[in-house]
Amino acid sequence: MADAGPGSGRPGLPLRILLGSLLASGPAAALVFYGSADWPDTVERLYGRPLYPALDRGLAALTGWCPWSLGELLLLILVAWALASATRVVKGFSRGRREGLGRLRAWALRGVATLSLLYATFVAAWGLNYRRPPLASRLAWPVAPASTAELGSLCSELAAQVNGLRRACPPDGDPARVRSRAAEGYRRLGGALAPAIPDLEPAPPKFALLSALMSRSLTHGMVVPWTHEALVNRETPAASLPFALCHEMAHQRGIAREDEANFVGYLAARLHPDPGYRYSALRFALAESLGKLALADPGASAAVVEALDPAVREDYRRDAAWLRRNRSRFSEVQGRAYDHYLRAQGQRDGVRSYGRVVDLLLVERRLRTTGALPEVLR
Repeated sequence: MADAGPGSGRPGLPLRILLGSLLASGPAAALVFYGSADWPDTVERLYGRPLYPALDRGLAALTGWCPWSLGELLLLILVAWALASATRVVKGFSRGRREGLGRLRAWALRGVATLSLLYATFVAAWGLNYRRPPLASRLAWPVAPASTAELGSLCSELAAQVNGLRRACPPDGDPARVRSRAAEGYRRLGGALAPAIPDLEPAPPKFALLSALMSRSLTHGMVVPWTHEALVNRETPAASLPFALCHEMAHQRGIAREDEANFVGYLAARLHPDPGYRYSALRFALAESLGKLALADPGASAAVVEALDPAVREDYRRDAAWLRRNRSRFSEVQGRAYDHYLRAQGQRDGVRSYGRVVDLLLVERRLRTTGALPEVLR
């Protein structure tokens, strides 16, 4: 049968081949992603160490020059295209049922093909990082349960450091100045944890164009998987902003799991020459550790909180006020959606996986005590 002509309403053979390839790309990517769940060492050997760093360097060269998020701009273009196509479908129905159904089928087919391509490129550009071995395994760090006494000791140590830093340096209220120095902690970290964490220089973090929307979803930051851009909410409270920047920059380095990005971001911020960054890192670590201690020994947790400098407690109150001010039905829906997303990527605890950073904080403290850490981390 001959190919359809230009006026027949059917795509020609080359277009059908392209459309079929796009439709097949998503299922093929899903097969690779879910099929690699039992092969983390292979993913690390073939993707994590050789391919992902090369991909990140290439994307940094492509996106780093632009002060705005190209990922957000692409999202807005996609939304505009979808709305314009839907409008054409509606106009088609106004001209007749047959034309409307034809346009609806074409719109649905192109939409599915686009989603399929987006998922395939997500897996290739970012998603396979979830299939790499856990960070502690890559570092050969022995994670072990902590006693309540050890957890309390960690909290007391962090509280003392947080108090000292808060008295010496209040949080910087200029978000642009804070963002401009974000990479300095990672430069100090360097290759200390290589090859588990490659010494990369990703594109600089950017403030999100949709920061107000991020606030309404209680989000401090994100990484765009397709462009590797680290986006941070400009409205993030001042005391939390430095750590939020370092957390998203950890994602740029291929650290996909949230607890591990928390830990790597903590290390980079703790090594930062700016005391505001160090305060933000230690304050975050203290909050997470106190949450664990409160479950095991509420009295010990309350005693640590009582010993905090009033300015530190005020910073925590500002965080809580920011959450209350922005909490909404939208944030609840977004939170549930992100929880499902994390579970689909193999993080069985969903959003609760953020709190597992305390296990890494504890093992890092044990290794530091015994002198087993690289010198830069001691």
